[in-house]
Amino acid sequence: MIKFEPDELEVMKKSGQVIGHVGNNYISEIYQLDRTRTVEDFEKQIKNIALRAISIGKKEEESVYTKPLADLMEVINKYKDNHDEIKDVVLVYATYYLGAIKYSKSQ
Repeated sequence: MIKFEPDELEVMKKSGQVIGHVGNNYISEIYQLDRTRTVEDFEKQIKNIALRAISIGKKEEESVYTKPLADLMEVINKYKDNHDEIKDVVLVYATYYLGAIKYSKSQ
């Protein structure tokens, strides 16, 4: 198990927020991210999520800030052999943030 630096964990947290926001409109993107098996597939799915975030920005009044996804790519490149651990952390944050969005809408 990798001991990530605090700033790397912050990048994963912020990326999870972006992914959760995208998942609110395109839940299949989160499932596809979870299904990735190689680092290349993981990076491609992050790219797809970034493109979805841009399309959400065109539809809504507020745009989605995608810099955390670019920062995440740097973390992935640093720990290529352990991309599954990064994916797991990001997915936990993404599902937490998506749950928060869904909960706040139901209140």
